[in-house]
Amino acid sequence: MTLSIRHWLAEHQLTISSTPDLTVEQLAGVAYRIVQDMEVKSLIPLDICTLSEVLELPLYTVEQEITVLTLLTESLLRSLSQKKALKRNEGTWLAFQIAYLQALQQVLHQEAILYKPWLNRAKIPSRTPVLQDIQLQGLLKTLSPGKLTDTQAEQALSLVADSLLVQQMNYASVAWFVANGAEEVEAKLLIQRLTHSLPGYLLAVIAQNALPLAQLQKFFRLGTPGNINVTELGTTVADKIDLQRENYRASLQQSLNTPLFMESFVLKDIYIPLAGTPQTGNDESPVDLKTWVQKQLNDLETVTVIESEAGYGKTSFCQMWAAEVARELYPSWMPILIRLRDIKYNHNLIETLNSGLPFQTHNHLATWLDENHPRCVLLLDGLDELPPAIHSKRIKASFIQQLTEFQAQSQHKIILTSRSRTLREIAPEILLQWRRIKIEPLSTNELKQWFQQWALIQSLPVAQNFFTFLKQAGLFASKSKFPQLSILVHQPLMLYLLGVLHRDGLLDDGILQLANNHHSLLWEIHHRLQQWLLGYPLTSNINTTLQRSGLAHIHRTPEAIANLLGNHPPQAVIEQIQTLSLKILHSDRHQITLESAPSVNLPTFYFRIRQAGGRGQGAGEILAQCPIPNAPFPMPHSQCIEFSHPRVGRYLCAKAVAHQLAMLTHRQRDIYGTESFVIDSPSDVAQHVYNLLGYGVLTQEVTELAIASLRPQFQHLFSWEVLIQRLQSFWYGYCQGRWLDAGIAHTALSYFHTLQNPLNVEHLNTYVGINVFFLLAEIHRQIQVPFAPCGHPSHTTDFYPEALLMLLAKAMLLDIHVRQRICTKSLAGIDLSGASLSHITLAGANLQGTNLTNAALIDTNLTGVNLKGANLSDANLTNANLTAANLRYVNLTNTNLINANLTNVSLENTNFTNACLSDAILSAEDKETAKFSGALFSLEQFHALKFLLSQQSKSYLTTNKDQTQFWDDNYNIGTIESLEGELILSTNFNDNGDDETIFNEQFGNY
Repeated sequence: MTLSIRHWLAEHQLTISSTPDLTVEQLAGVAYRIVQDMEVKSLIPLDICTLSEVLELPLYTVEQEITVLTLLTESLLRSLSQKKALKRNEGTWLAFQIAYLQALQQVLHQEAILYKPWLNRAKIPSRTPVLQDIQLQGLLKTLSPGKLTDTQAEQALSLVADSLLVQQMNYASVAWFVANGAEEVEAKLLIQRLTHSLPGYLLAVIAQNALPLAQLQKFFRLGTPGNINVTELGTTVADKIDLQRENYRASLQQSLNTPLFMESFVLKDIYIPLAGTPQTGNDESPVDLKTWVQKQLNDLETVTVIESEAGYGKTSFCQMWAAEVARELYPSWMPILIRLRDIKYNHNLIETLNSGLPFQTHNHLATWLDENHPRCVLLLDGLDELPPAIHSKRIKASFIQQLTEFQAQSQHKIILTSRSRTLREIAPEILLQWRRIKIEPLSTNELKQWFQQWALIQSLPVAQNFFTFLKQAGLFASKSKFPQLSILVHQPLMLYLLGVLHRDGLLDDGILQLANNHHSLLWEIHHRLQQWLLGYPLTSNINTTLQRSGLAHIHRTPEAIANLLGNHPPQAVIEQIQTLSLKILHSDRHQITLESAPSVNLPTFYFRIRQAGGRGQGAGEILAQCPIPNAPFPMPHSQCIEFSHPRVGRYLCAKAVAHQLAMLTHRQRDIYGTESFVIDSPSDVAQHVYNLLGYGVLTQEVTELAIASLRPQFQHLFSWEVLIQRLQSFWYGYCQGRWLDAGIAHTALSYFHTLQNPLNVEHLNTYVGINVFFLLAEIHRQIQVPFAPCGHPSHTTDFYPEALLMLLAKAMLLDIHVRQRICTKSLAGIDLSGASLSHITLAGANLQGTNLTNAALIDTNLTGVNLKGANLSDANLTNANLTAANLRYVNLTNTNLINANLTNVSLENTNFTNACLSDAILSAEDKETAKFSGALFSLEQFHALKFLLSQQSKSYLTTNKDQTQFWDDNYNIGTIESLEGELILSTNFNDNGDDETIFNEQFGNY
């Protein structure tokens, strides 16, 4: 005979629909009455099988009743223990059912959020109140009544997912999912997902019912070494349990059931151990990352840093290892996982880190760091994601110093993750003090393991076909003919995304055609992922692969797309995605708060949404909580939204920026047919640009992706010429200070402050200038159109020789690394003729092919500068330091190099015609080379030459169309020959015949 809670409630005129509003005390009262009836009927705890009751119901009934049935079962456990101490097998039986039901409820919640197609079939009304599936009914009989022996109970507590008890529960649950419309393979993945988190739910149940389940505590490492006693029966029981700490420890393990993007499987199903190389300054060999990090727990004096670029697995490692430490190393070590994007800066480090934890303020991190508690390993994930502040650079440097001082106390351990360059940018002096390891790309052995895992969670044919495609393209080879795509294949995130495209026929030879253009390749991959996700835009690349029965869940079906879109067209979803992406970008942090739910279903492939109001994100709250039609779960009124992954976010931000830039080129007609821009007046353009680009610094990747996304997307609706014209017009107004005077920056500031971006007007104005410069320079680089940031000397009204000087000065005050990016990434090939760049440092800059005609570079530090192919004719480089500069193929015609330092320069095919090297510092060999190329070493000769040239009629001078290519066939300049100190100027400027002068001998053939 068994007890049916549902039947008991029905007999007592209590329906499940009336019980959700009952308080804990009222539920306890109901449980007490049930226990009384059990005594009358001589029923024992093993006769309670709530899981079996739930699994005989259809999904729509389970959604309504599972919460109440789970809570009542927990109340029954407490009431039964008050009557009589539970035996270990009885406590195990009830605890496993409660935990299993909680985990099952979470899986159902996640599936509803993901809009899974099997739910459409499951929610079809049935004429019968229970499922009539024969296989399911047979499996449920193995669970009820309970026949759990003490030996089986110990096995269940020791092995959990691999125990006979859980396997029986799993078989019945798989049959229940299948009876509700899920495919069998899909159902097994869902139950596998459930069992990954089951130890966490069991830990929470036992911690919250510590006394009734005292005999179960030791199996889940409850308590600390200092407060665990042995009872008379020999059972270890914790005198005191920090329930908040145990719930947090449980949440780290519960988070293992979080679906990977929109899949039926989770990270743990596809995760493979990573390798890394210790950064010691020596040639180190790669080592197992987890083994190396675990050894660092013995070093309590030094901060440990895990480095890599985005997508290599830093956050995944933290999530997996935190759960493992919570399960296997506790109570020796207590893991605390804090996403640094969630913190708020406070007066001290503990307050700052405490702000990133998910629980309320009355539980303070300081209590966990007390010497009476286990040692804590603080996993601080994402140094590169620290939130912005008014004085970000100083505050971040102070944060680094605080970490060093805290670790020096040698009580706990800090493990920090960061992008490779972030620590170098914030505090380069700390690099040698901290122990660092850099995650390596996937090796051959790791790739083999990954494909084995892919075959298990997809299918062997899917995995084999994907492997074959990559291998035939040569992407596994050490020297691939597609190096950019090969790099992506060796990154865990991108390998997964490519696998998603391949299984639905969207990875083909067309990708290989873009494989050597990094950002065009990235854009195309993400663009195809959008096609896969939303079914839009429609293309001729339709997947004709037959989707076999039982494997439909692997593919993106029209049914799945329709579930996500709801009643909205894909364009509406894309518009909402772009709007939210811009807001996240403009907040200059990694998340924003929404006061109301989005108007469309947001794909969890792109976004995560969690309830706002807490202080940070809990380990188990990673999955997005998007609005669900007729959902049985209440949705929060205030929500925090963030990107599902930083690399996905960069693409979405770039696409949103590109869309806003394209709006500057859109035209409209009024009722009379007159055409005008949608954003028409200069002030409207300026406001649009300030609102778009004033938030912070556009990253290099977002800039390049934005330009790449404009190229194919708007071939018929977009004009590069118009965009460049409008941006340059804005830029020249910016150089005048016109927009700042008009108050446009202050209007934009109000918008950014609504997104909690703490910038001020000065910062905003600087960011706008820097970002417009980056965009124009990148357009110049990719589209090969002219860009003259200072204007043209011949156009006096639009010529601002100090424009670049001003920008570099602002960038230096903002962040030295922004200035370095300008110098190394954005100056090559642009037109800086007539620019004033004197008395500044441009050391290490890339000025290859740049037009510096008539530029002023007096006293400028050009150490190590790459000037290959640049045009420096008539430039003034007096006292300039050109040590180790690359001057190959440089045009130095008439250039003033008086007192310049030319030590160790490269002078291959350098044109020194009429250049003045008076008192210049250069080797004897370089001096002979320069003299042979037409250089002057007399100041008097140079001044005489300048005077004579000024007297020549301009009509005789031939202008070189491409001023950076001094070897143009039509380029003619009179040559000075020195005969016994007498100057001779060629008077025939149009003579193209054979000339035996040094100039023509050296350069006439170019």
